[in-house]
Amino acid sequence: MQIKIGRKCTTASLRQSAAYTATNRDDEKSIEILRDFCREEMVSPIDNRGDTILHFIAIHGNVRAFQLILEERPVSSEDLRVKNKNGDTPLHEAARFGRKKIVEMMLRLKTDLVLERNNSGETPIYVAAASGEKEVFILLAENNFWDEFTMTRDDGRTVLHAAVTQECYYFALQLLEIYPQLASKADGKGTTALNILATKHLSFRSGSIYTIGQFGTTPFVPMQGLETFMYFCIPAMYGESKPSYNLEEAGTTKGVVFQRTRSSLANYLLGNAWLGEIDYEKQKHILALILARRLIREEDWSFYANFVPNPLIQATKHGINELVVEIIQNYPQAVETVDEDGKNILHIAAEQKNRFLFDYILKKASHKDRLLADTDQHGNTIMHFAASVGSPFKFSAGKPIKTIRGYKTLVLMAWGVLWFKHVKYCVHPRLWTVENNEDMTATELFEIKHSEVCKEAEKSIRELAGSVLILATLLCTVNFAAVFTVPGGFDQNNGIPILLKTQHSDLWMLMVFLGVALYISIFTVGTLLSILLSKFDSDDFYIALPVKYCTVIISVYYSAAFTVLACVQALNVENIFMNKDVWWLLFCMFVLGFVGPLILLDLSYFAFDYMYHFIRYSVSYKRFIHAF
Repeated sequence: MQIKIGRKCTTASLRQSAAYTATNRDDEKSIEILRDFCREEMVSPIDNRGDTILHFIAIHGNVRAFQLILEERPVSSEDLRVKNKNGDTPLHEAARFGRKKIVEMMLRLKTDLVLERNNSGETPIYVAAASGEKEVFILLAENNFWDEFTMTRDDGRTVLHAAVTQECYYFALQLLEIYPQLASKADGKGTTALNILATKHLSFRSGSIYTIGQFGTTPFVPMQGLETFMYFCIPAMYGESKPSYNLEEAGTTKGVVFQRTRSSLANYLLGNAWLGEIDYEKQKHILALILARRLIREEDWSFYANFVPNPLIQATKHGINELVVEIIQNYPQAVETVDEDGKNILHIAAEQKNRFLFDYILKKASHKDRLLADTDQHGNTIMHFAASVGSPFKFSAGKPIKTIRGYKTLVLMAWGVLWFKHVKYCVHPRLWTVENNEDMTATELFEIKHSEVCKEAEKSIRELAGSVLILATLLCTVNFAAVFTVPGGFDQNNGIPILLKTQHSDLWMLMVFLGVALYISIFTVGTLLSILLSKFDSDDFYIALPVKYCTVIISVYYSAAFTVLACVQALNVENIFMNKDVWWLLFCMFVLGFVGPLILLDLSYFAFDYMYHFIRYSVSYKRFIHAF
């Protein structure tokens, strides 16, 4: 008996496996297998997800197989309503994968299949919208007589919510053309499509690596610069015509979204995987910005007066600069928005060290002094928020400080001090000593929050300085020894180099290279000793340590460069190149003049960027410095 049962189960499993494989084929043998299987087991699950053979035919869009099954055996509405463990019917799967022919055939059999919902409360038309399948969506919409019911999920989310959530921005724009009322629809939690878009920071250029402000966050800065250059060179595929203003309806604006065609050459070049990724990112950023503008124009901003979350607060917290700018330009009063803790957007920008938004709000806000003087529900001023640990760069966002080591801790500490002082000089001096509800001033809070970062930065700098000190000492020793071992030796009678008589200029050039390399090496050693002897107080990270760091990086590079030049010149003096030294010289000039600076830029971009902003902030925004 057990043997027979085992054989029976094995036979059933083999039939299911054969039918499963045949759903993606339309040859005669596969069709025959499906026919035989569907005669008795059309609605039987064939996998652990509960999918039937109809689910897989719908997934693969096998029109021929479905037609022959219909000819062999009538498919009832109950067969089409069979759901898998996720609650999806075959029509859900056909809509998800854009199988328009299958959808048409199923709708001819039973139109009210569009009313079926899965376990997430999603109808087939909602699933099509979430997948960005425009043709299937339109087909279902034409056969849909229950718009409000089928285009909304159980939790109140609409098809526009679904399209934005899945980042199908072009389709979302097309939805707005057909159903403009969806822009202001909120789900059960009060979340609109604009709320969702305000959390998609990777969909905007400000959240990508293709901005000057995020230089240095990739493994190799020169490559990031090249990618950013290519980003700007790639033509935009999408655009929006200027909005037309309807004089009869004040404030009504509507632009037209259009798609450009590209030449075959452009399509070929952008077919490359590297350029294709950059192109995809740029087009997504363009569509997200167009969608944001459209949603903002369609919105009634008063809706967000008493609702949380607020798109402006969300966009500020996620660092979506473009969305913040668009909202403030359309609704200037929105700059006064505060979150549930009483923080305004200037507080959030200061806390996140968002250089662009902080400067932009100070320039555009009509009542900037009020924003600067605001305190939250816990008594924190803007200076208390500026005392947070972090930097303007992505590597510090959302990561515990204990996970950051090495060079990045120097960036965190230096930027923490610079940003704190920058915000300090933007506010009135009376706020400098204001205590929050925990009886703590902003300066005290800064020292507490940055204590661990300061220790880690000191440790990292000492380790780095020790390693570079060995290199600088070695360069110094090599050049010092080379000064007294010039090619050709010295005349025993007067101590003058022998080759000085015959190769005067070449030998003097060699001595110049050695002398410069020796001097810079000694200077580097002295700078490194001053770093190791620093007190490593917070103020040391403001200017002293960054300047010394930049000095060491530059001096080590030039010390090594002049040592290499001296080596090449020594070979030239000894005629090793057999009068063909010009090619070696050109090679050395290329390496030292192009490759070397690229490596130097990659190693120390953050430090040079910091020095630029230090100089910039030193001459700006000191609005209350003379208030005494």
